Amino acid sequence: MARLKLDLRASAFRSVLGFTLSHWRRQPWRLSFIMGAFLLSTLADVLTPLYSGRLVDAVASSAGADAVAWNAAMTAFFTLMALALGGVVLRNAAFMWIVELTLKMMSDIAADAFHRVQRFSTDWHANSFAGSTVRKVTRGMWALDLLNDTILIALLPSVVMLVGSTLLLGWFWPLMGAVVAAGSVLFISVTTMLSLGYVAPAARLANSWDTRLGGSLADAVSCNAVVKGFGAEAREEARLAKVVAKWRLRTARTWVRGTINGTTQGVMLLAMRAAVIGLALMLWAWGQASAGDVAFVLTSFFVLQGYLRDIGTHIRNLQRSINDMEELVDFQSEPLGIEDRPNAAPIRITDGHIAFDKVTFHYGNHRLPLYRDFSVDIAAGERVGLVGHSGSGKTTFVKLIQRLYDVNAGQILIDGQNIAQVGQASLRGQIAIVQQEPILFHRSLAENIAYARPGATR
Repeated sequence: MARLKLDLRASAFRSVLGFTLSHWRRQPWRLSFIMGAFLLSTLADVLTPLYSGRLVDAVASSAGADAVAWNAAMTAFFTLMALALGGVVLRNAAFMWIVELTLKMMSDIAADAFHRVQRFSTDWHANSFAGSTVRKVTRGMWALDLLNDTILIALLPSVVMLVGSTLLLGWFWPLMGAVVAAGSVLFISVTTMLSLGYVAPAARLANSWDTRLGGSLADAVSCNAVVKGFGAEAREEARLAKVVAKWRLRTARTWVRGTINGTTQGVMLLAMRAAVIGLALMLWAWGQASAGDVAFVLTSFFVLQGYLRDIGTHIRNLQRSINDMEELVDFQSEPLGIEDRPNAAPIRITDGHIAFDKVTFHYGNHRLPLYRDFSVDIAAGERVGLVGHSGSGKTTFVKLIQRLYDVNAGQILIDGQNIAQVGQASLRGQIAIVQQEPILFHRSLAENIAYARPGATR
């Protein structure tokens, strides 16, 4: 049997919920209206069983000709209709507002993530699957949609319903309130432990394999020319089949654990139902509850049961959305690698004089540097050809001028300006690079060549 290990990593919850809260703060009035509307509509659900019981008492107390009973029944009836109408109006108004809230947040998240990913270092992009990066962003966006729905539409009303129903039942019968409160706390505790300690770890592993699957697919498709060149289609299919097999195994385990969790919740709800209905019958037998009171208790429990049954799903959705957003949120804390200095000014290139001044550079953790104490001076307007064997540093020379990598020692100057102290965008915007092949966004050859100067004529 799998060990139960609570997946309550404070860093994950803190980072994801903090990230979400920062976006909520951008729309405070919209958020306040949504929460207020859901709060009031849930209070209508709390009061509905009370007036249902009063309607039953009025009907059971006398014949329809009795004016007192008729008035009581009509009062209960119109109150129920008002509560229902108010709940529908408020709930649907909140739904309309949450659409705007979530779409604005998803748009901001996509734009912010794209902004940051574009500014990660060349080394980061060289070591990251493009497909995996895209998958993290898109999955994180839709996870935010689920997170908003879970917290605002599901968990907030569930908490209000649980507290309100418990207090209302306890007001009339303290023992009934205690039974409902104890059962609800036990149900939520067990559900939380199973969701976070049993289902969530498997879900996180399944998500990691989902990311690998997306990355493997994107890598094979984007490198199709190489695959075709070596006739390696069957080899790539075999490699993907191994990844799919792992993904299938991890995903199946997650789904099975979720089913076990749901079955456990069903058994606990059945036990709660037996306890509440049994106690209601005992109160009726002792003369402490009328037929309307029993109807009130039963209606309260069935409404509450609907909320409780979904709480397990909401907790699982909360954990799943946090798992799915975690990799996206990690982008915010990941260092850019190559960053502009504070208040870096744009570079001003007039002549184009380039100087490498005692430059030392090596890639990553390579033991030997590619350049050691390297100096070269290229006069303005001078043409230079780089000749050397593969791996000797020809491409690296150009990348260092673009500041796609930072040197380990020394400095690179253009017109006497250290490129490490100027804005990267201004530097690269004044350097024209003609790529060896048209790889840019599946655009035309002319667009690839003119990318450095979009307004250039043909």
